[in-house]
Amino acid sequence: MNCYTPLAKRPSRTCNLDPMTTVQTVMDAALADAPSPIFHGERLSVPEKVVVAPCVGQFRPVPPEVVTSEGEVVESGQVIGYLDAQDRVVPVRSPFAGWMMGLLVHEGERVREGQPVAWLRAL
Repeated sequence: MNCYTPLAKRPSRTCNLDPMTTVQTVMDAALADAPSPIFHGERLSVPEKVVVAPCVGQFRPVPPEVVTSEGEVVESGQVIGYLDAQDRVVPVRSPFAGWMMGLLVHEGERVREGQPVAWLRAL
């Protein structure tokens, strides 16, 4: 038999360890050495949020309601624009409050469902 034969016989080894016992032993040792369950990792807080289109249509923004020195203030549930979708007009509402940082689509641009249309910075 040469070295290129895939079915070469290899000596078999036997193992008398129960795999579940070994895994349980390792898990018990890890839990015994584990620190208190206080979270020590990195926390991520993203202040920017996006408002998405509820359906397909052409976007039409509305004029700002409240403007401050930092920008337009948008309240939760406020309409930021409308979508002209076939035979109906669908409002685009912000699900959260924040400062309007900018629109991500132009007036009259066709958008698809779930496409981001504006971004806000949380208050």
